[in-house]
Amino acid sequence: MNDQSLIEAAATAFRERDAATGRIQPSPAWCDLTPDGREAVFRLQYDSRLLERALDADGLSTTVKAVLRRLS
Repeated sequence: MNDQSLIEAAATAFRERDAATGRIQPSPAWCDLTPDGREAVFRLQYDSRLLERALDADGLSTTVKAVLRRLS
C-alpha cells in the first residue's frame, strides 16, 4: 500500500472496536505511515474538523458529538 492509500485509510472516521472491552482501536494504517504521512493525516483530520464545525449550527464537530453521546 502506498503512502497516499495509507493516509486515506488512517484519516477515515471509522475505527474498529475491541470485542471484549469496546475500546476504539487505532487504525492499522497509522502504524505503517512514515512521519510525513502521519503529519499529513493530522492536517487532513484537523481541516476536516474545522469544516464540520463551520457547517454545524452549534459549532460542534462529529467527534465532539460522538463523545457527548457516549457521556450521556
